[in-house]
This record gives sequence, C-alpha cells and structure tokens, in this order.
Amino acid sequence: MGALTATMLGAATAPAVADVGGPTDEGLVAWYPLDAAHTTGGTTANLAEGSTFGPATVHGATATPDGLALDGTDDYVDLPDHLLAGLTDATVSLDVLVDPTHGTPYFVYGLGNTSGTAGNGYLFTTGNAYRTSIATGNWSTEQTVTKGSNLARGVWKTLTWTLSGTTATLYEDGVQVKQATNVTTDPGQIGGGQTTANYVGRSLYSSDRYLKGQVRDFRLYDRALTVSEAGQLAAETSTAAADADVAALDLGDTSAVTADLALPTAGAQGSTITWASSDAAVVSAAGKVTRPAAGADDATVTLTATVTRGA
Repeated sequence: MGALTATMLGAATAPAVADVGGPTDEGLVAWYPLDAAHTTGGTTANLAEGSTFGPATVHGATATPDGLALDGTDDYVDLPDHLLAGLTDATVSLDVLVDPTHGTPYFVYGLGNTSGTAGNGYLFTTGNAYRTSIATGNWSTEQTVTKGSNLARGVWKTLTWTLSGTTATLYEDGVQVKQATNVTTDPGQIGGGQTTANYVGRSLYSSDRYLKGQVRDFRLYDRALTVSEAGQLAAETSTAAADADVAALDLGDTSAVTADLALPTAGAQGSTITWASSDAAVVSAAGKVTRPAAGADDATVTLTATVTRGA
C-alpha cells in the first residue's frame, strides 16, 4: 500500500467581543479583581468607578497574578457590608478554579446574613451541582436556578447569575445554561438591605467547607447583563483556555500512519474540539483511515482542529 502522512493544524475560538474595552462598566456596583496587582496588606481593591464600597479584607489567601489562591481550610475574602442594598435586578459574576480534591458542600460566594450556624437570607453560588440560589431565610426558602450537573474542576470557569424581574439566568463561560422564571425575592430584600456576611470562598453555613481553589474578577451589577455582555465577562478566560487546549494537541508521530487516529473531541481546559480533513476519503474527520491502495501514490492529509470554548 502507499504511504500515508497526516499533518495537523489547530485554531482556537472563543466568544466574539465587540471592541468596547472589555466587560461593561454600566451599572457596576463593585468590582474586585482579586489578584496580586490589586491586593496588598490584607486588603483587595474595589475598582468600580464611583462605588460607595471600599476594599475587601483578605483572610489568609495567597495573592497571585492569576487570582487569589484559597487553601480550603480557612482562607476567604470578606466583602463590605450591605452590598445588596437597594438592588432589585442584579448580576453577580466570578471566575473560579475549583481544586479537583475539593469536598462538598461549599459556596463559591455567599452574600447575606447568618443566624447561629446557619444562613439567614443570602445569595450564593456553588459548583455541586452548579447553581445559584437566593433566600430570605435558611435553605428551605431558597429559590434556585440550576444547571443540574457539577462544575468541571481544575479549570477556570466564569460563573454568572443575572436577575431581571422574576427571571434568573445562569451562565457558564458566557453561555446560558438555565433559566428560572419564578424568582420572587430581590437581592435588596435580603436582611432589608443589611447584610454583614458577604464572602468569597466561604459558606454562610458553618458546617460547610471553605473553598479550595482560586478566584478572581468578582463583579456585582445593579442590572441584569445581556447575553452578549455575559459573554464579554467570559471572553478572556475562554480565550486563554482554548489557546491552552490548542497548544496541548498532540497526535503523536503521523509521518507514516497505518491505523485509525484517535482524534480528541474535548480539551483539558474544557474546550470542544471538532475536526476537518483535507481528504476525508483517506482520513475522515472522525479519524478513520483508508490507506492508499498498493501501487498508488503516497497520500498526505491535513487535519484541522477547531477548538472552541464559551459562546
């Protein structure tokens, strides 16, 4: 049979974002980048222009260029009191990387109040299963929008929740994953606008686990962002993840292919990988190989991987 050589090309795609200088600032109540550049002396800065809220207090977390690293034991961020006061519609967004060894239950963030060892009115997000709930009292009053499956661990994810009227929308990496249309509690109703347990990396239930992993880019808006704006929040993280998955693509030695190729369909950073072949009769997009017949000319096929993450 004739010889077969396969070559590979890779291209990354992520949410398309208009040239508007990154995520929107319109309606931004608080923005904590939660990284080394904005964290010093146990506090981390609020960069929301005109915000009435000051810096947040960092308890034990290690500030890195990529965000705050939390040990899962006692590290967390204490945000200013009364963050939710006056809010009817809202958006909360945060980037998180959950450690693969993390136990459950846990909060990624929780904004509200406690009574004894329990939450007593709060807004929170967790990754097991990925969901956001708002409550006027304890867990029995929670109104929830849930993906219904767990958040991937060991990779950066952008988690965004919006509330417009009675409609709560849950996004993962800028992609809408679920809506609930029966949410009757406004964020500003929690504690009558008075909230003193506003945490990143810590639950409002004392028996829950602290977050083990990394966090960055906490944002609170006084309005529900649009689908496009939610995509903007996730664009940087999704682009970096897709680029990493492209760099990791490796089909091994394809200079003399004699068997079907195992073409990956998912990247370690959460990307979706699709394939195209320059000659599907020889190597299909699924990796099926049909070698040239005996006496036929050698064949060279180019396989192109499109790596996509986010919207």
